[in-house]
Amino acid sequence: MVSKKKATSPRGHGRGPRRPKPRKDTPKQQHVARAELALALPDHLALREVPIKPDPLEALAAAVADVREDLGERADIVLDLVPISPSRVGRRRSRLLARARRNPSGMPAIPGLPQQGSGGGFGLDRLASLGSEIAAEMRGQQGRGGQRPAQRQRMPTVSDVKAAMGKFGPGADPVFALQMLIRTCSSDPARPRILLEQIMATLEGWAGDNHLRPVGANLLVTRLRADSRLYRRSFDRRFVTGEFAPRRSSWVTGAELAGLLKPATKHNMAANVARSGGVVPPPPPSLPTWTGQADLLPLGWVAKPGGGERLAGLPLAYLLFGLFLGKAGYGKTEMSLVQAIALAHNGHGTLFLDPHGDGWQRARPYLAHPHIAPRLWEIDLTSPDLDAMVGSWNPLSMENRGEEEIPDIVNAIVTGFASALNWSDSAGRAKTILTRSVQTLAHLSWMLSRAGRPELAPTIFQIRTLLNDEVWRDAVVPFLPKTLRDFWVQTYPKYSNEATPVVTNIIERLDSSNALKGFLGSSLSTYDIRHAMDNGKVVFVCPSGTGDTDRIVSCLLIYDLFRAGLSRRTMPVADRKDFYAFIDELTAVDGASKGTLAAIAEQLRKYKVKLLAMTQMAQRLSATTRQGLLQNLSILSTTASDIDEAQMVVRRWGKKVAPDTISQLQRYHYVMSVTLDGGQSDPFRVRGASVEDVYSDYHRPDDVHHLDAAVNENLRRRRVRDILDDLARLDTRIRLFMATLPPPPPDDDDPGPEEPPVDDPGPEPPDDGPDPAEQEPAPSNVTYLTKTKGSHVG
Repeated sequence: MVSKKKATSPRGHGRGPRRPKPRKDTPKQQHVARAELALALPDHLALREVPIKPDPLEALAAAVADVREDLGERADIVLDLVPISPSRVGRRRSRLLARARRNPSGMPAIPGLPQQGSGGGFGLDRLASLGSEIAAEMRGQQGRGGQRPAQRQRMPTVSDVKAAMGKFGPGADPVFALQMLIRTCSSDPARPRILLEQIMATLEGWAGDNHLRPVGANLLVTRLRADSRLYRRSFDRRFVTGEFAPRRSSWVTGAELAGLLKPATKHNMAANVARSGGVVPPPPPSLPTWTGQADLLPLGWVAKPGGGERLAGLPLAYLLFGLFLGKAGYGKTEMSLVQAIALAHNGHGTLFLDPHGDGWQRARPYLAHPHIAPRLWEIDLTSPDLDAMVGSWNPLSMENRGEEEIPDIVNAIVTGFASALNWSDSAGRAKTILTRSVQTLAHLSWMLSRAGRPELAPTIFQIRTLLNDEVWRDAVVPFLPKTLRDFWVQTYPKYSNEATPVVTNIIERLDSSNALKGFLGSSLSTYDIRHAMDNGKVVFVCPSGTGDTDRIVSCLLIYDLFRAGLSRRTMPVADRKDFYAFIDELTAVDGASKGTLAAIAEQLRKYKVKLLAMTQMAQRLSATTRQGLLQNLSILSTTASDIDEAQMVVRRWGKKVAPDTISQLQRYHYVMSVTLDGGQSDPFRVRGASVEDVYSDYHRPDDVHHLDAAVNENLRRRRVRDILDDLARLDTRIRLFMATLPPPPPDDDDPGPEEPPVDDPGPEPPDDGPDPAEQEPAPSNVTYLTKTKGSHVG
C-alpha cells in the first residue's frame, strides 16, 4: 500500500488515507506480531536492484501462501513513501561530498561500498600503515638514501566522488522517505511470529550494499521493537490511520523498490497471485453506456478510462447475429437472460429456446409486470404432470395456410425426423414411407380445413395410424391426389413388414412423453411464431434437453421460425418489427436442423429476424452452420474455453488476443468484439452482469401467479389430460367425418364436356379404338367404396 503524506516534512505527523479495517468475522481472540523495517546502514548506500525475471514477488507470495482463513489469519505489508524534494536531495549530496573532501583517503575505491576507514579512527588499515613507517625508519639510509620521503596523499578521482554520493548522485531516480510496517495476526499464538519471520526472510533478496532491518533499541539482552509496549500503540496508530512517522529516517530511490511496487508478472508462478489474465485491447471509446435505453442491447461491465466500470450496450441498429462461446457454467445463458429481459421490457419480440427450463424459472419474477403479461407465451415441455397447462402446436395444421405450403411442411418434418434418427442415404425406404405419410396427412389437413373442420386436423401421431390401421387408411386414400393414391394402393403393400416399424418407432417414443403429446397432440395450434413476430410477443420454449424426441421438436420449431421469417416477404418493410431469437445449447439442435440455422443467418436479416446463439464449442457445429454464423456476426463473445477452441476464436480477431488469455478467463468474464460504427471492433474484456444485480428493481416474485394466469389466457392453454383425451378419439372422428363426404370424381378419364344419357349409347367408337373388354378397369378404391358405402361413382 503506497500513501502520500500531506505534510511537507517526512518527520511530521500528517495522516494519509485510512486503511481498511480488519474483517468482522475474524475470531475474537487475536494474537498479533509487528515489525517496522528501515535501512540498516547509512541510507546513501543502496539496496540491491532486483531483476524482473525471476519475479522477486514470487518468494513473497510463497511466504504468505499458508495463511489460514479458518484461524482468522492475516498478513499485511504496508509500504508508505513520501517524495523528497530535489533541493533536499541536493543538500544531502553536498554534505556527503564535503565529508569526502575532509578525508579523501577514506573514500572507497569501489563505488557504493562503505568507507574503509576515517581520519580520526585507528583501524587495522591505520595500524598496518604505522607498521610500514616503523620498518622504514629501522632500515635507515640503506633503503631511503638518507632522506625521509614525503608522505603522498591519494587525490580523489571521479569514481571516488560518485562513491561518496552513493545512490544520491546527479541524475538519480526520485527519492522517497520510507516507512515499512508488517503486521501478522492469528488465533493461534505461535502463528503470527512464524508468518512475520517468513516475510522478513523474503526481504533479504533486496540486501546489497545496504539491507532492511527491524527498528528497535538494542539493550544487549533484548531489543525494543514494534511489539514492545513502548512502541506498540504508535505502530498500530500509524498502521490504521496511514500516519507517516517512521522511527528512523530512511531515504530510498524508486529503482531500489521497483521490485516491490510493481505488480506480479507472468514470470511469477505462485498460485496465490491475482492475475490480469493477459493483454486485451481496451473497449471502444464509442461504445455506449446502457442505462435501460430501448435501442441498446446490454453487453456487460467494461472498464472506464479513468478507473471503475460501466454497463456497456450495443446499438440494436448494428445487431444482426451473435455467437456466444465457452465452457458450461461460465455465464453464457446469464448474459442472454439479461439481454432477453431488457428487450422484453422495451417492447421487442423475443423467442428464447431454453433447454431444461432453468433460464425461464430465473426470468419469471423479472417479467411479472402488467405491460409484459399480455405479450408473454410459455411452452414447458419438461413436466410430465397430466394436470399441467400447455399450449399446443400442430406442424400439420393447414389453418390459414395454402396448398402451396405443403412441400415446405413436409420437408421440415421429414428432415427433423431423419436427422434425429441419424438416417443416412441407406435408409431410403424409411424416408420414402415417412415422406408419403406426411404428404398424405398434410393434404388431409388441408381438405379438412377447407371443409370448415380444422379441429379435426391430423397430428404427427396419425402417422402411426396411417401406417398400421388399414381401415383408417382406406377411408382416407380415395380423397388424395393420384400420386399418393398410387403409392398406398400399389407401392406400399409391396414393402416388407419390417419397413413400417422403422418409421413408427419415433412416433412411439414421442407417444411416451405426456408433455410432448400435450404440445403436439392437438389439432388446433395456439402457438404461432409468425403471429409472435408481428405482435412483439415474448416467447419462452423449454424442451427437456435430452434424447432424439427433444431434438425433433427443437428442429421443427427452428424450421418453423425460418418459414415464418421468410413469409414476411409479403409484408411492407416499414411494418416488419425486429424479432430476436435466442437459442441455447446450439450444438444439440444443429445436427437436426440440416442447414436451417445457417439459412436463418444468411436470409432472415432483411426480414428483421435476428439470431443470438449460445454453444460450448463452435468446432462441434456443422460446417454449414459455423460458416453461416461466423460470416454474418455482429457479436462474437467467448468465455474460458479449450485451447483449440480458443485458437479458432483468436484467428477471427487477427491474433490480437493470445489463446492462453482466453483459456484462463474466470467465470462470468468474457472477451468479445462487436460491430460498431460500420466496422468490427477490436476484442475487449467484459465482466458479466447478473440478472439479480441489473434488474433488482424489477423483481416481482409475488406476482408470478398472475403471470401464469396471463399465459393461460394468451396461449389458450389446456390441461394435458384433456388434450390426450381428444387425441385418443381423433382417429375415429376423422374416419367418421370422411365417410360423410361425397366421393371425389375419378381423375383417370376425362368425362368430356357433357355426360351422355343412360339410354343413349352415344357415338360409335372409331374402328382403331380399343375393345371395351380391354379397357382399363375402375380403380380398386372406387370399387371398395361402391361395395361398402353404397355410393355410386359416375
